[in-house]
Amino acid sequence: MNTFSVTHHTDSLQPSHCQIITSQGIYNIPLEEIFFIECHQKKSFVHTKAGVLILPVPLYRLKDALPGALFQQTHRSFLVNLKNISHIDKQKDPWTISFFGYKEHAFISRSFRQRFVKVVSD
Repeated sequence: MNTFSVTHHTDSLQPSHCQIITSQGIYNIPLEEIFFIECHQKKSFVHTKAGVLILPVPLYRLKDALPGALFQQTHRSFLVNLKNISHIDKQKDPWTISFFGYKEHAFISRSFRQRFVKVVSD
């Protein structure tokens, strides 16, 4: 059975790592290292500065484990780290999100645009 938790620094109220425990292993991922998380066929692809981790975890479970102030869902298949966004291209459909020092992109679907723009502009 898969379980999930967010580990906090003892001197801070903000989480610093996401700990994911699966039947295959235990993953400690620094939150600032995550660009975005993409879901395909009930697997989550965590795009990090160190590479891509493939986890047998559905996206909604990761969404529940990650801090909502830092990670926002932008598409039914994407969660993005707001602190690593470098550019949002509104000229394409769906909108695309670029990240500092990373070549891959995430997407913002029409149904998530209004909520996402509100979160980013606050």
